[in-house]
Amino acid sequence: CGNSIGGGLSAGASATLGDQVKGLILCNTAGVLEEPAEYAARRMLVRDATLRGEHAAPFAPVPLFGQPAVDAFGAALVAALFPRVPALLDGIYGDRPANADEALAFAITQGACSPGAANVIGSGQKLATNRPLNEVLDGEAGGFGGPVLVPQGMNDKVSGPARASERADAFERLRPGVKVCRLEAGGHCPQDDAPEAVAAAILEFLPAVREYAQGDTSRGRAAESTVGA
Repeated sequence: CGNSIGGGLSAGASATLGDQVKGLILCNTAGVLEEPAEYAARRMLVRDATLRGEHAAPFAPVPLFGQPAVDAFGAALVAALFPRVPALLDGIYGDRPANADEALAFAITQGACSPGAANVIGSGQKLATNRPLNEVLDGEAGGFGGPVLVPQGMNDKVSGPARASERADAFERLRPGVKVCRLEAGGHCPQDDAPEAVAAAILEFLPAVREYAQGDTSRGRAAESTVGA
């Protein structure tokens, strides 16, 4: 389960962990999501292209000014965002302002005070091409092919309501097994803005997870019987 950037990380982890994952929940997730029909027409896997060396290697050297430029970029971004944290939280949690309290703002700014915070942000500029959600959620392409729940806050103040709606539409067209729950009263963090609605969606989603898990067990037993024979 993941929200925003955490959703993108969770989706990638589900592809890597394979059969250990039985279900996935993505709340207003980050990550590249291409139009499913256009992606299916060309279906060029980033994973395979990376293994063939067609993409820049992870942590490739930054051209021209190198690491100092990356550090400077990260430091400048942290310095610009640091004083705006309370105001940004007010916007993100517009549907439930009480969530944007002093404790949350302090936790975020405390992390930003870490000496390595700027380098973490800057290091993102050196990563190789990311695998789109289309790929990491495609079981036939080595991704996660199990049930996925997408609780989508439609009043997303980060990407904008129009973009939130577009991504919800794209997820609905992605593949069978992906269920979108549109939350009109939810924002970028629907698990905080509309916790009751998200919890209800998860409860409704759990039977699909159990069914998928039982199917995995059955397939595993069948494979063991075949090997034993």
